[in-house]
Amino acid sequence: MNKNSLKYKWLRLSTLIISFTYLIFSSLLIYFMSLYLKDQEESFLNQSLNEVTNLYESQFSNTISRNEIITSLYDNQIMILYTAGGDVVETEPSTFEYADEIRFVPVLENTIESLETSEGSFLIGRARIDSRFWDGYVTIIHPLDNYNLIIRTMILIALFIGFLSILFTSIISYFFSTQMVRPLRSITNQLKRIENEGFSERLKFKTGASETDYMVESFNNMMDSLEGSYNQQKQFVEDASHELRTPLQIIQGHLKLISRWGKNDPKVLDESLDISIDELHRINKLVEELLILTKNEEKVAESLDEVNVNREIESRVNSLKKVHPDYTFDINLDGDEIYLKTATHHFEQMLTIFLDNAVKYDQQNKYIEISTESGKDTFDIIIKDHGIGIPSEDIENVFNRFYRVDKSRSRQQGGNGLGLSIAKKLVENYNGSVWVESEKGAFTKVIVRFPRIINRMRK
Repeated sequence: MNKNSLKYKWLRLSTLIISFTYLIFSSLLIYFMSLYLKDQEESFLNQSLNEVTNLYESQFSNTISRNEIITSLYDNQIMILYTAGGDVVETEPSTFEYADEIRFVPVLENTIESLETSEGSFLIGRARIDSRFWDGYVTIIHPLDNYNLIIRTMILIALFIGFLSILFTSIISYFFSTQMVRPLRSITNQLKRIENEGFSERLKFKTGASETDYMVESFNNMMDSLEGSYNQQKQFVEDASHELRTPLQIIQGHLKLISRWGKNDPKVLDESLDISIDELHRINKLVEELLILTKNEEKVAESLDEVNVNREIESRVNSLKKVHPDYTFDINLDGDEIYLKTATHHFEQMLTIFLDNAVKYDQQNKYIEISTESGKDTFDIIIKDHGIGIPSEDIENVFNRFYRVDKSRSRQQGGNGLGLSIAKKLVENYNGSVWVESEKGAFTKVIVRFPRIINRMRK
């Protein structure tokens, strides 16, 4: 063994012991402190809920002054008062313009839930008001800015102290291993430069000790992996909302339909509510699938159903017609009853991804063809648009995660290449296959092939 290896092991061991001990201690401290602070924030919110509820239960709303409401709220809290039917009656502050965007949830008792948005983190408190003075609900939005600031400050302080601890350990180790300080100092200097200049920098020297040289090589390999993962995750955060857009548009379309005609038409109201509820369930499942795709996990066991393929296609297309009334959807389904053994929401998600891509890239003709063809042992689902098409050299890459044929055009249209990757994984999870045929400037055809279930008599 190289004579320097034992000295290096001593330095590494002492540094690791201090680092690990400090990491465990600081992590536990920050964790329990965050629990305590979160509990305090919930207590403040619960107190505001009780005070506002008591205020509206004890007197008529038109006799309550703005000052009384403000007194019942903590700094930066927002109150929304609803009728029993969920209509917004009053907000405090009165300039709050996004009350309609806050999801109305009727409750029987005080509830508190967390909400993460691009604007920040919040606690949402809801309470029921049931008295002779007011019958309805109240929602209080409690920002977690102070909580997040304290936690970030604690993390920064912990990192700073941790850095000092490691540095102190290195200095002490210097007196026991003078030969090893020199390469470690060089490593530290380059690490600082990497910290300042980003993932593109790498360690570029030899220490003369096999162990430290191996460490340098391993570090560079790790940085290569981290750089790729960081870039992919950054793009994933920006693009994951792509798959949530279609169900949200469907819900929005049906809510507008209810607003215009559904209030006086029970049939329209029931249909739109049922579809909206189905879309909300689908969003929940979609988020789970995005996480599965991100983690690159194996197929998750699901309770499988025998899905009527033609019926599901008609259902998906009818939903999209509400969102895209200017499009023509030409459905040509096989006369046979076709069934697929799958989780229903997986099949719906796959169809929505392919249909949404067809709509997105056919902005001029706005003509989408959907058909099914039944074979002896398999059946095909064919979705064809008459849009911009795909160059032949790009067809084999369209199912790659985050791949864009035309980055500028995809960005303008909201595409990101994630949808087709998800759809392909769903298809392959159920022993299916998918491929694309396209002619640039003319059409794009997606063919999905599944093994079929033998037709059987339905009761």
